[in-house]
Amino acid sequence: MAKFAAGAAMLAGIVWVSIFLIFGPATPPTYAAMLEPVARATDQVDAVHVVLRMLTREGEDFSYVNLEGELSEVEAWIEWPRLPGDPGKARIDKPDRIYCFDGAETVSYHPGRNEAYRGSGGGIDLDLFWPAAWVRHMRNIPSPQVEILMQEQTGGRGRLLLRQHGSPTASREPAFLGEFDRETEIEWDLKSHLLLGLRRWIYDGGERRLFSELVSIDYLPSIEEGIFEIDLPEDVRWGGVKEAPLELLDLGPREMARELFDAAQRGDRDTVGLLCPSPAVVEWLLEKQNRPTKVLFVGEPFRSGEYPGVYVPYKVRFGAEIKEYNLAVRNDNPQNRWVFDGGI
Repeated sequence: MAKFAAGAAMLAGIVWVSIFLIFGPATPPTYAAMLEPVARATDQVDAVHVVLRMLTREGEDFSYVNLEGELSEVEAWIEWPRLPGDPGKARIDKPDRIYCFDGAETVSYHPGRNEAYRGSGGGIDLDLFWPAAWVRHMRNIPSPQVEILMQEQTGGRGRLLLRQHGSPTASREPAFLGEFDRETEIEWDLKSHLLLGLRRWIYDGGERRLFSELVSIDYLPSIEEGIFEIDLPEDVRWGGVKEAPLELLDLGPREMARELFDAAQRGDRDTVGLLCPSPAVVEWLLEKQNRPTKVLFVGEPFRSGEYPGVYVPYKVRFGAEIKEYNLAVRNDNPQNRWVFDGGI
């Protein structure tokens, strides 16, 4: 599957889980045969503009399931690469962030924090928002892992409804789409074979909840160049993983978590800034009322679900409050060193 070139470190994990992600080898011929014309027809278009409603949350990536929230709008423009060496182009907007790849570099802007990240190459996988890829992923679910609830062709439309189990998690509740038991419904036009609709539900405590739905889809010959530009304010703060000294390169995830809390406790802005790519989080963590006052416990890192990094359990006193949670850290950056990704 086509992908953008390697992106900037701070964007490397932006899309560590697809909104529509389903994996697997080939499924029964009748199922594959039904979806093959849809995949071919949808893949022949040059560009798409899609609008979705998703149960996502501000400050989180697209695949995070916000069980306490409401559906919010996500909009994407994709130009698919057609010629050798063409990386394609993409822009994806959600309420708290904009991702834009203009064919040369990726810029991510977070208006609520007024911070941005830039890196050469692309930081977004085109398949995540390319309709033909959604169809191919559905077609390739291994049959032991999926239950076909309904398939029909009527009224000029084809419709397919599938159910599959989520990937197991350890020491925490499911948080990302692929970790939940879920159902996927796809609709297509029987004449043109173009995809027309897609909906996803997750199961939480036995309750079926809508996670995402395709509101509209436009198949286009091209997209206006201005779409792939972001008008940033003059006072925007630039973030990202910075070059660090050797002593930080050698830290494992547990040691990195401990050093982050210790540096914040002593007010060491330089070290906190090297361990945390977000300027807004650095500012927050160094404010007097938010600083750690005592590190009570930092546990062994563990992997869970589809998160590409690791979780580090901690128990830390912040002022009068003791917080016990898991720090999310990852090392998919050019220096291959562990940095903060969430969990405070």
